[in-house]
Amino acid sequence: MRWIVHIPVSMVVVAALGCSPSAPTRPSETVKGSAHLPSWLTVATGRGPGGLRSSAVIDGFRVHPDPGDDGVIHVFDDESVVVNATDIASRPPAAQSYLVVNWGDGPTQRVGCGPCRQDHDYAPGRYKLVASLDGTASDRSISVPVEVSVRGPRAPSRIGSEGPIQPFDMTNGDVAVGDPTFLLVPADQPPNILFAFLFPPDCSPPGAAVEDFSSLQPVPPNVGLPYLAVSPGTCTVTAFGALVDGSFFSQSVTFTVH
Repeated sequence: MRWIVHIPVSMVVVAALGCSPSAPTRPSETVKGSAHLPSWLTVATGRGPGGLRSSAVIDGFRVHPDPGDDGVIHVFDDESVVVNATDIASRPPAAQSYLVVNWGDGPTQRVGCGPCRQDHDYAPGRYKLVASLDGTASDRSISVPVEVSVRGPRAPSRIGSEGPIQPFDMTNGDVAVGDPTFLLVPADQPPNILFAFLFPPDCSPPGAAVEDFSSLQPVPPNVGLPYLAVSPGTCTVTAFGALVDGSFFSQSVTFTVH
């Protein structure tokens, strides 16, 4: 069976930040389609809403969120912008280097590397972020526009087993190391779902289970998405998406590896 993902770019833009379709957004999650997934479901490579997200690298500096296609970092007024220069900082026995950031709305900030990381919250508006690294021979710097919007009201999320994806459950909630367990999802797109993203398992400790989508388990009218148990722990799989009525949902299921 061959699945073809039909996810318009406009949907990816709306989904990535989990905001209303009318709000100005840019994706902050890197996503990938999979030929092994139902066409209505897309795999996200980063963590789910509220978790870790991917970072763009600009001349050695890591920035988050990623700039959009227009080269501008687009955020809402309740999100932080992060700059990290760890990758290009000097290493002992060289002298310590310093990350210097002018956020464009106040005094320049300087932090040693060590942390080599700064984050900043903005008021709505447009700014120019300038970051540089002092104390190194390369004297690198970047300049990135930042556009900050007011986040509009959002409908409450629908969380848990009562969510819009049915079924959304593991075939085995208590799995032994080395064995697979399968997440059951519908083969056909639920009529009330506009799009949905499936995030990698969030495990404690990390890496207790991994996606193994090389083979599916047909369970008509559903599909079983395989996860391989690697080490003892507890893992949660989360789907996030939008409904046709314009609201958003988050739905999770947890399993244990022993």
